[in-house]
Amino acid sequence: MKWLILLLFLLINAQIFAQSVEIYAGHQRLGVDLMWFKNFKNAKDERSPLLFFSRNRASVDYENSPTAFGSTNAVSYNFKNGLGIVAVASFLNAGFTPKAGIQYYKSKKDFMFFGWLVADLKKSGNIDLFGLFRYQPKLNEHWRIFSQLELFPVYSPSNEYWSITQRLRLGTKHHAWAAGAMADFNQSGSNDFIKTHNIGGFLRYDF
Repeated sequence: MKWLILLLFLLINAQIFAQSVEIYAGHQRLGVDLMWFKNFKNAKDERSPLLFFSRNRASVDYENSPTAFGSTNAVSYNFKNGLGIVAVASFLNAGFTPKAGIQYYKSKKDFMFFGWLVADLKKSGNIDLFGLFRYQPKLNEHWRIFSQLELFPVYSPSNEYWSITQRLRLGTKHHAWAAGAMADFNQSGSNDFIKTHNIGGFLRYDF
């Protein structure tokens, strides 16, 4: 049933929302990752400084535990130097959280960076620092190296609690398809950190 739900979630959202779709399977969890970001256009059909970012992730383990789900949607106003101001709507299993802060986006040749520093707009909220680094150098006319690193530390000042996530993807890309090895790591706690990891492979398609 979980495999069926994930497959339906993938197929439906891939047609509606995604610019990229990733399926991953590790020794602990498997899941899907749908990402989309694009600039709004102005009245002259030109790219405007307003950028929309959307990401939807869902994963399950192999022990019939509840599905982990996260949806992040953001609108930002970006200046020519790459800096911007951003408003974020985050939907997790625990509920909805609005956030706001600063953002930076830079894309040049084979390298891309997208990240922000935001804070929850509620009492005793969290502070999130997110960074996505992607490097895709050419091997030849049809093949590229696909490498991506995500750093996502979340800090809760009210109880001095940290949740620090790292996601690594390394493989090859042929036209719109990419595949390779994946590794996700997390450390959470205040003084003594609980460490988890998920190592396996991924398959990705860019629309």
